[in-house]
Order: sequence, then structure tokens, then C-alpha cells
Amino acid sequence: MNKIILFIALLAFIFSFISAQTTALRNGVFEGRSCSIYGVEPYVGVTIIKIENGKIIKVTFQIIDTTKNEYFDQNYSTHFPTQPIYQEQCKADWKGVLYYPVQLLKKQDLNNVDALTGATWSHNLFVSSTAIALKKAKAKTENNKFAISISQ
Repeated sequence: MNKIILFIALLAFIFSFISAQTTALRNGVFEGRSCSIYGVEPYVGVTIIKIENGKIIKVTFQIIDTTKNEYFDQNYSTHFPTQPIYQEQCKADWKGVLYYPVQLLKKQDLNNVDALTGATWSHNLFVSSTAIALKKAKAKTENNKFAISISQ
């Protein structure tokens, strides 16, 4: 009898662990903003995600230059007319800004959105701001916790 109780308790523990790891996303629109690891730079990544039926159905991502009060876009490289390395970096990161939301929609998992070569900066801003938005979207339920007591 004790083995059956122990087996049931083990199954309940495993189920509660799995439930805690697969928290559903709430329906709605959620925003995340982050400077990522670039706290001294004036750039903020902003991700807005829309969730329906627990699935991400829309993602927008922008990077804002808070000093110039403008969006990072395909023309941002013109701010560096004498620095070709920065111009190329801007172009690569712009590709990332366009690419990362599409990948998140396709893969539905932020951990599977890989960085493009040369676009690590935009990737870091995307991941950190999206993680904040997804954290806000996580359903808050207490029903996925079990209290188990075993008597002998």
C-alpha cells in the first residue's frame, strides 16, 4: 500500500513540475521595454505581442534612440557618414529588427529565435524586451500547485 501511495505522490509531483514549467499565455496585448545589457546607451527595445488562445499572433519590435527621439530604421546609418563600420552595423541590425519578430511568430518560443550574424545588438534588445512582454502575458494561476501529504 505504501508503494502505491508513494507512486501516486511521485506522479503528482511530476505533474505539478510540468504544469509549472508550461504556464499558459493570457489573451491580450503586452508590451516590454528594455535597454538589455546596454544601460549606458540611449537605446530602448520595445516589443509588443498579441496573444490569442495562448498563441502569439502578432509581434512588433522597435528600437528607440531616446537622445534623438527617433526610431532606429533602415536610414539610421546616415548618422554615421564617416564611419563605414557603424553604417554596416546599422544595416545588419536593421535586418535583425525585421527578422526577429517573424521568427518568434513562426517558432512561438523566444529561446529558439537565433541571432543573425552581425545583428547581436538588435537581438539582445529584442530578447530582453520580449521576455518582459512574455512575463506579463504569463497566466497567473494557483491551480497548478499540489499539496501532497503521505501518511504511514
